[in-house]
Amino acid sequence: MADALAEFAVADPEYYAPLDSAAPEGVVLAPGRPAAGWLGNPGGVWTMWHRPGMPALPEDGWKVHVSARLPRLGAVLDTVAEICFAQDVAFKHLSTDRIYWWTHRKHASRPQSGKFIAAYPVDAGAARRLMEALREALDGEQGPLILSDRRYRGSATVHYRYGAFRGDDLLEADGTRTPLTRDGSGAAVPDRRGVSFRLPEGITDPFSDGAPGPAARTEGPVVVRGFAITTAIVHSSGGSTYEGEEVATGRRVFLKEARPHHGLGSGDTDSVARLHREWRTLTALHALAPGLAPEPIARFRAGGHEFMVTEFIEGKPLNHLPPTSHPLLKAGTGPAEYAAYYARCERVVTALEDALDRLHGLGWTFMDVSPTNVIVTPGDGIRLIDFETAHGPGDAPVHMGTPGFYPPQEVVDRDGPSAYDDYGLSSLVQSLLGSVLHTVGHTPDALTHFHRDLTERAPVPDALWKRSTRYHPPSEAPVLPSPEEVAADPLRHLADLRQAVAAGVLAAADAAHPLRTFPTVPLGHSTNTLCVAHGAAGVLHALNRCGVPAPEGALERLRRDALASAGELAPGLHVGLAGIAWVLAEHGLPEEARSLLDTADRHPLAQRSATLFGGAAGLAMGHLALYRRTGDPHHADRAHALLTAQPAGDELVPRLGRDDATGLLHGRAGLALAYQQFAEVTGDRSLLGRGVALLHAELDRATDPDAAGLLFPVSTEDRRAMPYLYCGSAGLVHVATRYLRTVADERLSAVMPRLLAPLHGTYTVLPALFAGTAGYAFTLAEHGLLTGDGTSRTAAVRAARALYKHAVPHEGTVRFLGMGLLRFSTELWSGAAGVLLALDQVLAPRADLLFTLDAPVE
Repeated sequence: MADALAEFAVADPEYYAPLDSAAPEGVVLAPGRPAAGWLGNPGGVWTMWHRPGMPALPEDGWKVHVSARLPRLGAVLDTVAEICFAQDVAFKHLSTDRIYWWTHRKHASRPQSGKFIAAYPVDAGAARRLMEALREALDGEQGPLILSDRRYRGSATVHYRYGAFRGDDLLEADGTRTPLTRDGSGAAVPDRRGVSFRLPEGITDPFSDGAPGPAARTEGPVVVRGFAITTAIVHSSGGSTYEGEEVATGRRVFLKEARPHHGLGSGDTDSVARLHREWRTLTALHALAPGLAPEPIARFRAGGHEFMVTEFIEGKPLNHLPPTSHPLLKAGTGPAEYAAYYARCERVVTALEDALDRLHGLGWTFMDVSPTNVIVTPGDGIRLIDFETAHGPGDAPVHMGTPGFYPPQEVVDRDGPSAYDDYGLSSLVQSLLGSVLHTVGHTPDALTHFHRDLTERAPVPDALWKRSTRYHPPSEAPVLPSPEEVAADPLRHLADLRQAVAAGVLAAADAAHPLRTFPTVPLGHSTNTLCVAHGAAGVLHALNRCGVPAPEGALERLRRDALASAGELAPGLHVGLAGIAWVLAEHGLPEEARSLLDTADRHPLAQRSATLFGGAAGLAMGHLALYRRTGDPHHADRAHALLTAQPAGDELVPRLGRDDATGLLHGRAGLALAYQQFAEVTGDRSLLGRGVALLHAELDRATDPDAAGLLFPVSTEDRRAMPYLYCGSAGLVHVATRYLRTVADERLSAVMPRLLAPLHGTYTVLPALFAGTAGYAFTLAEHGLLTGDGTSRTAAVRAARALYKHAVPHEGTVRFLGMGLLRFSTELWSGAAGVLLALDQVLAPRADLLFTLDAPVE
């Protein structure tokens, strides 16, 4: 995910934007001698070449991809273009050398990496003629292997795969789209653009000419040059890392793979060059100080890739320590647990400082001190790993580092080369305490508020805190109030924060922006920028419910764009038409709302998905909202039909989020909420028993059923334990609280304190409404409102105060970093609109701020 986020942080320094919206940077690429009559159309990432009047392309076919090395882009493009012009084959190429670098860097998309030119021959015969000409003309050229493709007859640069030529796709319930192609029978099937060559059922490869394809996988580990690969650890564009075993001795080993011409980094070095450099580094350090770095064992080439084998370091990466051990993340902990954790941090940090001192004493700099590059061994020792950027006497530094742990250039200019490791160490200590690294990059006063959060629970050792703040001293004249001021008069300062956040949302709005009205996150750009979760509807809802007038043109653009694109949107509440309809209706546009709901009713996802986020539960909620507003029984009937059509038990699983997802937005809890709200609005209680059963099924998924605070996995595959509103404890509180006002259920009643317990924490990585501190504040305030529980009200204020450590002052307003923390966002799910709604619920608790129907419309 982090790799995809980075591509959205290129085009704009403040907000996320697609890579293809970036202003051209670097050398613009184009054929040196375009053929007469051919037109080149730059489209951002790609430049498309075609001849007006040429035959229309088929829906599917054999795509021809050409790879190239960075220094040879111009020459290869000229050669390929000349042949495509001559053979009348449409083609496209990456628009600039900078885009080439981005799509071939270490953490680029693995299926995409390697693709420099794509050509679209009209049939298999044309594809063969084109590839034969390219293979001959490009003989001697080298290029990256394209994982999704097959190389043509031994060519190093010419590849092919079967897939869609046109942009047909299938809309999923989460708002994303799955590309489609046709199989041998003509049926639409997913166009798998993965990391291996795959053909749709019934399609055969006409170009293999009897040559053997990739060897079939056999049972057991893959053995390469006497080393058995047992487990993949991390994949990247530049290559993968593996745990393995030396077959002859049974010794556990670590293998690092480097793919030639992939994984570009500092100075345009590829992964192979860095692997060779790392091998030299490890060899030198092992001779000078055995045990300081992993022992180098072997280096070899196999299957066209380079491999390095080193000793396997027992232990866990340092980034595992806080989520598994920090008392801040566990309910029911006290000063003793904090003292024990801090003592452990001190041992680990001291050991790391000793290792770095030894390395520096030998004249080496590590360069990338970050939690994934430090292994905590049994007994809380440490070992440094991943020396690909380390450099010694006489080496030129490789400037590649982990965001948040790599020093700004001004720090290096001031402190010299020692700042690389010193800055990384300081950030690493901060991450052990509870990272606010990305916010601190914009305002050091975030640390002051975070320190108050920590010390309210237990003292923080001065030595650890000084290390963590070494490069981030407090501001001499802070813009926002101090933690002490906020604690002394929280409601006044939270009201000021609410006003500043609203001002920030309005200041960021641009109804004339070509891509969106309000700054959003990558998921907004890859789904739609109109919806409740990530688009204009959610922001307008938050502003409206908080009494803030919408910015000029924003509502009209939402109305216009939603009606124009209704057939392209999912039906559900958070990513689709039901949510947009709800917002338009609350802004006095009921006819437009009904039109959108009618379109949503006809969408296949209304039958295929049950979720609140994008499926039937969310669509039913949209109908219930319009029924309550208009009294039209059609909407109550549609809600009833949608909800009664949902199966129970195992038959429901295919209609939930991916991999049997849990939680409010993608799991059973969202459907349970729709059942309860149907009873609330219509008085028909017949579906409440189904809802209770769904909540019990969610409770059965708790990661530790006996814990003081219950947490829940995202899905059967994603086992992260979550307390959040979208998935986890807060979402269950949101729904179960309403059930306990409607039905008597001993299990829900008994478990409620343990569902609430994780929400009394004040630390989350994100400030987000659906996945962070704002969600805690909102859920606790709502629980206090619905139950009269004063403890929840008090805890809600405390959670809201904790939002100050995420707040970034900007020109008299306040902004918040969105999902991924690389850019600011205003959307409801993770950005400022969600924070605004949470603050408003804490300050003035009232019903139905977050798309519920507990109170009649006045």
